[in-house]
Amino acid sequence: KKSSSSSSAALRKFHNGPIVNRDLKLAVQKVTKLLAMYSLVPEAKFPMAHCPGLLTVLIKIIDTRQMNRRGNGSGGVSALLKGTAASGGGGAGNSGSSLSLSSSSSSIIIPGLIMTEAARFNTIATLTNLAAAEENRVTMLAEPSLVDNIARIVQNERSDVARQCSALALMNLSNGDKEHVPEMATELLLETLMTLMKDDVPETRRNAAVALFNVACADENTVRVAQFQNGVILDALMEVVSNDDHDDSRANAAETLFNMACSDAAETLDLMANHPGLLEALAFVLQSQSATIDVKMYCAATLRRMAEIIRSPMVAQGALLTALVRASSWSRTPDIAEALEVHAEFADNRRQMAQHNGLLDCLAKLALAPGGTSGGSSTGSDGDPMKRAALSAIEKLARDEDARPLLAHNEGIMTALTRASYGPSGTPQNGEEEESVSSQGRMVQMALKNLVAAM
Repeated sequence: KKSSSSSSAALRKFHNGPIVNRDLKLAVQKVTKLLAMYSLVPEAKFPMAHCPGLLTVLIKIIDTRQMNRRGNGSGGVSALLKGTAASGGGGAGNSGSSLSLSSSSSSIIIPGLIMTEAARFNTIATLTNLAAAEENRVTMLAEPSLVDNIARIVQNERSDVARQCSALALMNLSNGDKEHVPEMATELLLETLMTLMKDDVPETRRNAAVALFNVACADENTVRVAQFQNGVILDALMEVVSNDDHDDSRANAAETLFNMACSDAAETLDLMANHPGLLEALAFVLQSQSATIDVKMYCAATLRRMAEIIRSPMVAQGALLTALVRASSWSRTPDIAEALEVHAEFADNRRQMAQHNGLLDCLAKLALAPGGTSGGSSTGSDGDPMKRAALSAIEKLARDEDARPLLAHNEGIMTALTRASYGPSGTPQNGEEEESVSSQGRMVQMALKNLVAAM
């Protein structure tokens, strides 16, 4: 508490007047270093976050509005202060002289612009450590400008370490409190997370993807994320999932896409379904040799969800069917077969499915796959969810009169149905012993009956 009081007193002295000298800046820098060290102590996290006035002081120290140092080559804090003092008036003299900072359009002082870079870094480290304690998050998120000022560090600071700390702070703050998460999804935060997902440091990209996942847990935020700058965040997520060289980053980004696809917000689902290249990218990952099983499982599950959403005559249906055909080599889970099954559930989709290039061959391959997802035999498909879903999709397509001729003249489809019509023992499943015929057997019989009539 004594350290906190010293920091508050130092900043109040600074904030009450436009003159800041070197000694005051160094005093704040030393105090923030002590606070950063104390914030690592588990027992100190709660008292620090709830110390009256401390969070307000820390937020002011990292306030870098009107500052853009990442690409201007200004030469650091001293050059920034000297340049401002020269243009705005004030005592820019030797190292012991006082410096003033004023805006040409306003006399409002922005503390973070005058504090040293080390003080700002110490402060963001302190906030990151405090946000790691779950009991502090509500209190911290209630502080005005906290999230925005952390985001500005990413936009304005050149230090990779400061950006890495900011990404970790945003991840910590967004975790575990769904009531406050909707308030976090500002334009500045979304732009910041998009920037961080393109960072050179793998851990920074991972933390940004996790933060975005947390933010997207609220349905109203999924709309903002999908809409942001015409889908630029969706593009960033697709890029990470497809090409990132860090497995954790890819998995977190893939999980974020799946989480968004599970939203109840119709606008989010529509934006995702119609986003250029999204469905193709998911299929590409399932064909990739470099993606991990976790990444592929999320991509397959997302495609399955998209199959529930997209329906004829949506423009996205063609892209979906192409993606499912390309992804049909994935057999670790039954998601692709189930995607085809759920899509065939709607009568309006069946003709387009039967006519789509390669889709019937894809269904036949899934229905004939040896072992499948559960290690079953090629003839006993009742216990194999992938084969069962593929056969169910075929049976649903066979209900459409326009689709029947296409199915009946497809060798793979007829072979799959014929093999499935035999039970595990290799004997035909006929209707003479109705009780012994499985539900799948009756389904196959119905499909064969419809298709034979169309031959």
